[in-house]
Amino acid sequence: MYNLRSTEEPSTERPEFPESPRRRLVEDEPAEHRAGHWVAIFLLAIAIGGLCWYGYPTLKQVPALVTQFPGLQKSLEGMNARLGTTESEIKAWGASHEQLKDRLAQMEKTTASGIQSARRQAQALSEKVYQRVHGEVTAQTQATDEKLARLESANEANFAKLQTEVASLREETARQAEQLRSVRSDVERDGANRDQQLVSLNQQVGNEARDVESINNKLAVKRVDFEVTRNHSQQLTDDLSLGITGTDVAHRRVTGWMWVMPDRRTIRLEKQAAQQPVIWYGVRDGKRREVVITNVAKNSVSGYVLLPAESNSTVSGAKGD
Repeated sequence: MYNLRSTEEPSTERPEFPESPRRRLVEDEPAEHRAGHWVAIFLLAIAIGGLCWYGYPTLKQVPALVTQFPGLQKSLEGMNARLGTTESEIKAWGASHEQLKDRLAQMEKTTASGIQSARRQAQALSEKVYQRVHGEVTAQTQATDEKLARLESANEANFAKLQTEVASLREETARQAEQLRSVRSDVERDGANRDQQLVSLNQQVGNEARDVESINNKLAVKRVDFEVTRNHSQQLTDDLSLGITGTDVAHRRVTGWMWVMPDRRTIRLEKQAAQQPVIWYGVRDGKRREVVITNVAKNSVSGYVLLPAESNSTVSGAKGD
């Protein structure tokens, strides 16, 4: 309590209040209600602390407020009444807390019964679903078994057909193999005959080649070119001499003679045309020889002589008449 008659500074100690009969009632209550009471006391302490914090600046001004003490006493009485009201509310809150506990217990019981009911319903539903799924699976299994049976029967029929076709193919393969052996034997016989024919043909070819070579040897010639001046004679080879006595440039003709050895005979050229060969045969070998005039000029004549290839005749120098 404040000393209203003192002029010293006010004391900062908390004022002492008479013990409330309600607090004694709270202490006498059973232990299960003390927790709620302690909460109320804690809240009350917080409220008192707040009031002290709020009223501390005012307490510093106590000397100025001494004159207002009657109003402060009324405020304290009002505060005491409010504390009583708060205490009654805390008790009511404790009762509400008990009711809440009861409601929670009831809700737990209700929830447990609901869960059990839901579990029973779920079991019943699971049984129904199992029966339904089992029926569907059984039906599908039966349908699958029927399809498999049909497929097996079809496969058996196809297998029998395939066996028949395979047997037919084997017989056809055997016939083809026999035909192939027959063809091979025919080919071998034809090959032997062909080999004999080839040998005979090679012999014929060899004989014909020899004959051709002989003919080529007979037909083989060598060429000796010459040019003889008019009114002169020239020994073209060891066996032949040519003399030119006249030329006709307009008509490409020449006049002259040829002396042939060892036949010792003369061949007359009377208006012999160019490109027209003069042909004779040797007395000893019977081979053909010829002289061809290719160009006729005013004072000379040119051409060539064809002699047998094996002839030993050579070109000789020119000489005059």
